[in-house]
Amino acid sequence: MLATAARQLRHAATVLRGGKFDVDALGKLVTDLRGMLAELGEPGEGPNDLLPGGGVDDPEIRRSMADRRLRQAIRRAAGHTAYYRLWFEQHGLDPAGIGLDQLSQVATTPKSALRGAGPAFVSDVSEPVLMAQTTGTTGTPAIIWFSRYELELAAVLSAISYLMVGDTREHHVGLSCISSRATVGLVTAQRALTMVGAGFIAQGLVDPGIALDRLAAPLHLPGKLPYVSDLYTVPSYLGALVQRAERDGWQAKDFGLRRVMTGAEILTDALRERVRETFGVPVSDVYGMTELVPTTGMVCSKQHLHLAVEQAHFEILDVDADTPVAAGEVGELVATPYTPYRETTLLVRYRTGDLVRRLPDEPYGCELAALPATSRIVGRASHYGGGPTDRDILEVLQAVREVPLPTRYALTGDPKKPDLHVVAPRRGGTLGRIEELATERALPVAEIVLVDTADELPEPCRVRADLYEHSFESSPSGDPR
Repeated sequence: MLATAARQLRHAATVLRGGKFDVDALGKLVTDLRGMLAELGEPGEGPNDLLPGGGVDDPEIRRSMADRRLRQAIRRAAGHTAYYRLWFEQHGLDPAGIGLDQLSQVATTPKSALRGAGPAFVSDVSEPVLMAQTTGTTGTPAIIWFSRYELELAAVLSAISYLMVGDTREHHVGLSCISSRATVGLVTAQRALTMVGAGFIAQGLVDPGIALDRLAAPLHLPGKLPYVSDLYTVPSYLGALVQRAERDGWQAKDFGLRRVMTGAEILTDALRERVRETFGVPVSDVYGMTELVPTTGMVCSKQHLHLAVEQAHFEILDVDADTPVAAGEVGELVATPYTPYRETTLLVRYRTGDLVRRLPDEPYGCELAALPATSRIVGRASHYGGGPTDRDILEVLQAVREVPLPTRYALTGDPKKPDLHVVAPRRGGTLGRIEELATERALPVAEIVLVDTADELPEPCRVRADLYEHSFESSPSGDPR
């Protein structure tokens, strides 16, 4: 117990001073947590300080820590990356003089810059070992390099989160249905669950029928639950699983799931309810992106997105200008990861492309109230013209059961009140039900047009579920030759 307390104190000291973490000590702390959970059933109060938002409650101390971390991150980026070194030289700014109060003097970094010049964001004193790419569903993939330290830190922080937030234990088994191209996510999950002692299956984005068979198949493993207990996937593929399960007559009793964890796309309330009907389990909605690993966000019971502000500095800015939006307005999430968490690909005021709505400056009244929050992700900046958000549209379409999952649509015309083109059957009154619900929810669209296939949409509608992976299990003949 004394050793555990010492490791917790070292971690707290590192957080306060902004230094590099002792990953080995954190790994031993995971082992300590497992032992305490096995013996006492709960970890006690100390380990809560290791979670986002834990440990520091005073607003002035939080602000002072954020200012110090931000200054470290900017000095390091300006001193060791070609992109920011050139930017500060061209604009005649001293990076040592930039903190919270001066941050607006630094231009935001567009996603296109990282896509077009990835190596220019890699620190010249780093030791890159793993290249990860974004999925590219919104354009050319961005390349992000990670060091061994970053990968180990991400894994150990995830392991702590699995234990403390996800209640994951040695007898649980997780099934990962995300793209095999999501390299850092897969590596992190596999390492983290190994530390926890839980089982991990990397299934990938295979035919939904194969994934459902896997979920329903008994495991027959010593020390594990009889069936897969945790499903990790993206909302579009989750929609495909729900649709296939509904079509083929699967029921909750056919599976042994206890929860579904999803992220990287918009999870609607409508889809969440269909998952509960089909699988009989809740869905956890998390926020994360390859460019910001290990920084994450969690959606609370009141549907706020709470961000790990001790890991990165977040802003909500106008889509077309580097200025903050007012409460209630939609803006783009902009992030600056802090130095203790990132040392290879360094980003300052990075435009994530994700839209959120700024919440009023009042108490959140939820279980994560200690963490700053925004609305849930409402859409992509590249799709937004001041009219309906992606979430507005998806909440309507996914509430109409006749609309196929994953949902596919496109907008044309006036950005503030566009025409909505939807892949959905033209028979059976589907159009009328969509129009009725759109009117009920005051969805600002001019005309709703149904088309039979995605090829008929006026522009492509890409989702992560499109990254299907071939499997011989889905071959009609079953013959790999």
